[in-house]
This record gives sequence, C-alpha cells and structure tokens, in this order.
Amino acid sequence: MKTTKSLTLIAAAMLLALASCKPVDDPQQVTKNVVVTTADPTFITSGTATLGAEVTADDAGLLLELGVCWSKTGTPTIDDQCAKTYRCSQPYQSFIASLEPNTQYHVCGFAKYGTEYCYGDEKTFTTLSPDAPSASPVTTLEATEITYESFCAAYSLVPFGMTNYTAGLIYSTSPDLTLENCEGIKTGYYDSETNSYLVCCYDLIPNTKYYYRAFVEYYTNDQPAYFYGEVLSLTTPEMPFVLNLFTNDPQYYWGNYYVIAHGEIECTMPDVVNQVGFCYSKDNEYPQFESDFHTTAATPTGDWHWYEFSSYIDNLSAHTKYYIRSYARYKTDSIKYGNVVSVDIN
Repeated sequence: MKTTKSLTLIAAAMLLALASCKPVDDPQQVTKNVVVTTADPTFITSGTATLGAEVTADDAGLLLELGVCWSKTGTPTIDDQCAKTYRCSQPYQSFIASLEPNTQYHVCGFAKYGTEYCYGDEKTFTTLSPDAPSASPVTTLEATEITYESFCAAYSLVPFGMTNYTAGLIYSTSPDLTLENCEGIKTGYYDSETNSYLVCCYDLIPNTKYYYRAFVEYYTNDQPAYFYGEVLSLTTPEMPFVLNLFTNDPQYYWGNYYVIAHGEIECTMPDVVNQVGFCYSKDNEYPQFESDFHTTAATPTGDWHWYEFSSYIDNLSAHTKYYIRSYARYKTDSIKYGNVVSVDIN
C-alpha cells in the first residue's frame, strides 16, 4: 500500500513538472523548472547564420532534446524549421544554411523536458545581401619571422556550428585575393600557447609586397562557401648577399703527380659570380689568388644557389705537401675563399 502511494506521489510531481514547460509571459523564465536561453545569432551571411541555445533544469534527467527553431514569421516552434541535439548538458550551436538573402528571421531555442517542449526568448536577425561583407569566425593575425623569401602568420578561429570545414591562409601580390585567385594556400597547425593556428609561407619574391588573409571553406547543399578574415600586408626585404665556399678533400692517385680538387659554392646572387676555382701552394698555408698558383673551374650559368665544382691540379712535385683552397671571384674584382685542405704527394 505504501509503495502504491509513493508511486502516485512521484507521478503527480512529474506531471506538475511537465505541465510547467508550457510557455509563460516572461520569456527569460520559460518554466518553473526549466530555463531555455536563446543565443544571439552570429556569423550572418546572405544565406547562412549560426544559431544556438542552452538549457538548465532542476531535473536534468528529464531533458531529452535541445535545439533551435526559426521561421520568417513570429513565434517559431517545433512545427517550423528546427535543428537539435540530444546532448542537452552542453550549450548547442548549429550552422544554418539555405536562408534567403535580405530576409528577417525569428529564432527561438527549445528543450524537450519529458514529453513537453519548453521555449526560450525569441530573437530576430536579417540575412545580408549577396554582395555585403559578413561577420567571420576567422581572424587574420599579424605576420612574424619575415624574410626575403618567407613569412609566418597566424589566424584564430572560433566555433561557428560547423564541423566539416577547412581553414587556412591565402596570400598574393594582389590585394583583392580570394581562394579562387590567390597565389598560395596554406593550412595551419594549432598552437595551444597562443590559441591560434600557425602558417608559414615560402618561395616568395624579395622586395615584394604581399597581401594575406585567413579563410574558412565549408559546404552548404554540396556547394562550397567561404568565410574570410581581414586582409593584411607585408613587404619582403631585399635578398641579402650570401657567398659561402667549401673545399673538400681532393682525390690523389698514388704515383701520379696530380690531384682532383673538389669544392662547393652557395650563393644567393649567382649572377655576380664570374669565376670559381682553386688556389694552391707548397709554401703558403693560405694560398692566395694573386700570389700563388690557381686553377679555373667551369662557372655555372642560370639561377643556381648551390653548385659543386672540381679542377685538375697537375705538375706537382713529389714528396711535397700542398695546401689547397677554393675561391670565387665576384662583382668583377672581389674574391672569397673557402677552407684550406692539404695533400701529400708521394
């Protein structure tokens, strides 16, 4: 008897709770036991918007659904267009597509509490014209580590109710850049320290102004659509002149009085180099082009930055140590030397 009476009291309490889920005059306090809060619409474009809601309840176990409804007329309900989730303990956000441009919409959050639907406060938003700029979930951040051929930049991205998307950075020498007409596209990796995504772009032209911006590409009705961040710019500096020489160990054939000298050259402006080769001497530990013997190797042509070269050094004396180092003549009369190596002629 006591069990039957207890079950009757519990059932009555549940019925009272469910009945309280009907809308009341105060839109903020929707029910006695449940509060649904409609989020402000964000990231509004001509055909999309991000809508959301969250719910609190005295008995979270009775929460079955959470979502948003929208319509072009007032007081949207579940009989209109809706999006929902069953994870009611977390705020809900949904990316809504296929909206009409230049149109006012009404949106309302809802929660299913037991068998009843509870509604939040109603809000309105107006979609933009197709050519109007829109709010964006992605923000372009200032570039860092700028060199004559590269730069690194970052972008931040806030949730906008879409999970199937690609985000990154585009860059171009033209300020009017989109994914369709940019010169480069890079996706980033997440940096937890800065709460942003990092991107590095390479193979740029020295002393050139570049424009860059972040982007998000997503799909609505199987068609690509985009969000963009602000367009920022930078100018790459002039290319520094770098000329490095490396003298490698020569090849010596025992019994023959010659060696094959080997070297490597690295140069950022190869067009100014007009001669490469080797200086050698048996007396001077640091052989010089002007005062000691020297050979000339084939000078490369074209846009090279790294080049290997070699040269025969013959008519050497037996039982003598020779000192060899590479050289490069550049800008007509300047000379750069590599490291010194030695070889014993037996």
